[in-house]
Amino acid sequence: MMIRKAAVAAALALSASAANATFVTIDNLNPTETTVGVVGNNNFLAQLAAQGVTNYTLGVALGAGADGWVDFYYYGKEAGYRNIFLGDGGDLSYNTGFTPSFQNYFGSPVSIGSMEVFAGTVLDFRFCAYSSNTTLVGCLSNAQNDARGINSFQSIAFNVSNWDTWIFWDDSGAGPDDNHDDMLIRAIFRPRSVSEPGTLALLGLGLVGLGFARRLRR
Repeated sequence: MMIRKAAVAAALALSASAANATFVTIDNLNPTETTVGVVGNNNFLAQLAAQGVTNYTLGVALGAGADGWVDFYYYGKEAGYRNIFLGDGGDLSYNTGFTPSFQNYFGSPVSIGSMEVFAGTVLDFRFCAYSSNTTLVGCLSNAQNDARGINSFQSIAFNVSNWDTWIFWDDSGAGPDDNHDDMLIRAIFRPRSVSEPGTLALLGLGLVGLGFARRLRR
């Protein structure tokens, strides 16, 4: 009976480690987080609705709930500014350029790259906006976004769904309109797999438990 309980506990531990691999939102600063519907003047309203994205949250930072990797993809923009996404200390980068001002890559998203993340940490990325090749309007990091709410000058909104997060940038070029369609990034979480020896050990423990349970039953 004790071995059977141990096998069940091992199986639960394995499933729990997989369940913890997810994105989390972090809200330590005022204003508190606010979730609103995607506003009507967001130029990707229909495409987002087709993906099941109908709202987003402001006033938070995006964090990792477990160790793993995050893959980033560029989906488009509607902005006269040149917006830049930078991640992992600058090792990841995507520059939208100024033209065309409307870019739609929902049919074939552009891969930006991957970043290793660790449980309990805030993801390292930021956005920057330029009104000309040399004129920086401003930059905002994911961590700083915790203090940005509705009607803030430049802000990031998130639609978080376990392994999948949409990241929306508002560069405030047309004022703080909160439509968050100036740059759209999608982040996909890939958990760090349980090491092969650990997986085999858990599997072996489960098989041993089943074997003893059968012998006791006989």
